[in-house]
Amino acid sequence: MAVRVPEGVALDVSERMELERLRRAIAHAPDGFVGIDEAGLVTTWNAAATRLLGWAPDEIVGRPLGEVLIPEELRAAHRAGMLRYLDGGAPAVLGRPVDLPALHRDGHRVVVEITIWPSGAPEDRNFHAFLRDTAPRRAAAEQSARQTRALLAAVETQRAVTAVAQDRDQVLRVVTERAVAVFPAACGAMIELIEGDLLRYVAGAGTLAAHVGKHQTIADSVSGAALTEGRATHCTDVETDDRASRGICRATGVRSMCVSPLYHGDRAIGVLKIASNRPHAFDADDAYHLDLVAGTVGAALRHAEDYEANVALLAERTGNLAALEAIQTRFRYTFESSPLGLSLCSLDERTFGRFLEANSAMTEITGYTAEDLAGMSFQDLQHPDEVATAEDALRRLAAGDAETMQVERRCLRKDGKHMSVVVRVARVRDTVGAEQPYVVVQVEDVTGSRVADAAMQRQARLLELIPAAVIVRDLSGGILWWNTGAERLYGWSADAALSRITHRLLNTTILGGATLAEQDEALRRHGHWDGEMQHLTAAGRTVTVLSRQVVHRPADGGVQVLEINTDVSAARAAQQAVALNEQRFRAQFTQSTVGQVVCGLDGTLIAVNKAFAGMLGRRAEEVAGTTVEELIHPDDRPVAHRNLARLFTGEADGYAHEVRLRHADGHWVDAEATISVVRGPGGRPKHLIVVATDISARRAAERARDQAAAALSERNLELEAADQLKLDMIGMLGHEIGNPLSSILGYSDLLADEMDPEHPHAGLIKIINRQAERLDEIVREVLAMVTLDAGNINAVRSTLSLRAEVARALEGTDNRHIPILGPDADVLFHVSHLQQVVVNLLSNAAKYAGGAGALRIEPAGDRVHLRVEDSGPGVPPEFRPRLFERLARADDTAGTVRGTGLGLYIVRNLARANAGDVRYEPNPGGGSVFILEADSAPPAQHP
Repeated sequence: MAVRVPEGVALDVSERMELERLRRAIAHAPDGFVGIDEAGLVTTWNAAATRLLGWAPDEIVGRPLGEVLIPEELRAAHRAGMLRYLDGGAPAVLGRPVDLPALHRDGHRVVVEITIWPSGAPEDRNFHAFLRDTAPRRAAAEQSARQTRALLAAVETQRAVTAVAQDRDQVLRVVTERAVAVFPAACGAMIELIEGDLLRYVAGAGTLAAHVGKHQTIADSVSGAALTEGRATHCTDVETDDRASRGICRATGVRSMCVSPLYHGDRAIGVLKIASNRPHAFDADDAYHLDLVAGTVGAALRHAEDYEANVALLAERTGNLAALEAIQTRFRYTFESSPLGLSLCSLDERTFGRFLEANSAMTEITGYTAEDLAGMSFQDLQHPDEVATAEDALRRLAAGDAETMQVERRCLRKDGKHMSVVVRVARVRDTVGAEQPYVVVQVEDVTGSRVADAAMQRQARLLELIPAAVIVRDLSGGILWWNTGAERLYGWSADAALSRITHRLLNTTILGGATLAEQDEALRRHGHWDGEMQHLTAAGRTVTVLSRQVVHRPADGGVQVLEINTDVSAARAAQQAVALNEQRFRAQFTQSTVGQVVCGLDGTLIAVNKAFAGMLGRRAEEVAGTTVEELIHPDDRPVAHRNLARLFTGEADGYAHEVRLRHADGHWVDAEATISVVRGPGGRPKHLIVVATDISARRAAERARDQAAAALSERNLELEAADQLKLDMIGMLGHEIGNPLSSILGYSDLLADEMDPEHPHAGLIKIINRQAERLDEIVREVLAMVTLDAGNINAVRSTLSLRAEVARALEGTDNRHIPILGPDADVLFHVSHLQQVVVNLLSNAAKYAGGAGALRIEPAGDRVHLRVEDSGPGVPPEFRPRLFERLARADDTAGTVRGTGLGLYIVRNLARANAGDVRYEPNPGGGSVFILEADSAPPAQHP
């Protein structure tokens, strides 16, 4: 991919480097990058665009965008937009991301997010665009939509179950049918209820409907695993899942499944299963949504059982009423003595809804007397918003559409107050089953329980807000409830913790040596227990908590423990750290080999360690109690006073300076002292800490070092001057020798061409010419060495065709017969340096191996190798480490081959100046291979 430079614009090195960085950034961008010129042709195409749409840069660059990438139905709009832009208009999608379809190389469509903008350069009417694959985003949206559909379907299932909630068999049938409808991958559903150690198939739908009535063991089944774990689970393939009973699955055509436990209260009663005849049909999301559907089954079964019990109760009471007609006294006693409000309500059209009789509990609930109620109807006690609903229900009872009814209503008392009541209504039949023209109405005041429930909910919400961990458990440790503070502290959700044993789940250890049995005894005897415990969180972290536990006895007669645990891990760790640090400080202070002092604000030495006292030639008890003024040199006191003032004002917490301290024998000890202030609450200084080190020996060494450094600096200046003189002399000699040497070469060539080979002086002229050429080679190599040593090489690299440059070097050295193998490659190299390197390598091969056999070009990632191969004797192993050193010559050829030993040294330094290198390796077929490494030039960068 190329970054185009306008014609006529010359770029310096920094600008070319900046363009190169821009090109690489675009080439390696994670999003697709496309450039289009005003004719609609693709000019730029990076690797990300290739991954997205399949086209390689060399396949698409130069082709019309509209014919290659844009679907046919959008091409007219694309052309119109291009024309509008060329006429001075702005693209409709300029600068904002838009989702559009694009054609992949293989023909299928890919929806991409495209952001387009003009280049912005003057008179440049090109476009640039970033392309991004929208598939991940659409997949996430599809996943979210799938979850939403599943949740809505679960709600619809709840509604369908509610509609038949009074019929247990209907509930089971509806749930299985809805389960198949809710989960598209499911081909069958089954409800399995526990019977001892078996699971009985009681209701099914789809492909599993034919297996109703069969059974399987709870153990060794996916259903049993769900019951054991107490949560929904899924099996991706029964053939590979060890939990599955493969024989039953094969008989029922099940290959994968999801199973969720069913509960009646807190007791597991069975499972709801959905199945598919193909593997991997379900995932964890399906298990979660199946759990929602399963929740409706337990509640519906409980409601159906309650309904059946109530029907039986009302039937029993209705039968008793018929019996009580014969025994009026007993009936009256029961009627009047009932703690529930009882009344008889007329179904006769003339007196429809009127109370015929009411007991004393009914008068207490409503506030009306029995005489008042005798002249009233049920409408008079209903909340205005519920009158129509109540009348409709009563008329359905009168019509025989239902035998019983149970509802919760708001009752209007005589004093105008509203109360919550549960109303149960039943038809009355005589001994032969004939319907009577009235119903029995049972009214139960639940206002108090509703208030209590609301209070409990408020208390539960308050407990949820407490930041500490609040746990309600039974005396055996079974968790009944815990708040979000417990979830945050221990990492276990409420669902995961419920019914678990606290001491096992949290791996409880009581600090201080107490045992769990002693804790339990204290709770039973005293009703409370306080102490510290260590718990293990879900993440494996150990926390220390301050636990306060009290015994609570609910009205139902049970016993619960309310446990509030506060995390004190940080506080305990801090206390332990303080104690440990104090212990370490005392040990370090006493045993330290560095002098240390604790000093009062008035300068009195409060505590002195042995190292400080020894530095002064005294004992610690002799120095303690003295003052700083007595120990430091008078000239050092002003500096110390100024620095102490900075500590007192809070400008600094410490400082370091060098000071002279009085030794016991009277001489002064050079010391380096670090003084820091210790502050109390509010930042008030309390005392000073002094750390002092004897630097007398260091001072003496520094003085000796400074003297040696001065002498060395003077010697270095002399050596630098001598080296510069050497370079100047060699450069001058090279220049002075070069001019006459050129004349000798020119005239000797002329004489050799014009002189008859038979002339007696012809041989001498050739000798002069050869010696002059050798001297010219020596001068050039010495000058090149001087340039390298002086660091004056300036390698301005450009893009070069390696094959063309090698051919030019072969032409110039009369080596046209040597083959150039391998593909051409563009390299970044200084053109004259590349010529000198290749010529020197060819000359080296000619001297030591009879000439090069071949030159081979090999691309190597972002580098290119030029291999100069020969079939000579090779380089001796003992000489290879010094092969590229300056003036290095092998012992076996130094006397037979002319040379300076500078050629390979110059070659390597020229290569490295161009960010490349030269190395040697033996030729497998015999001889040597010299390998030139160079940076590969970016495509389309020919000058």
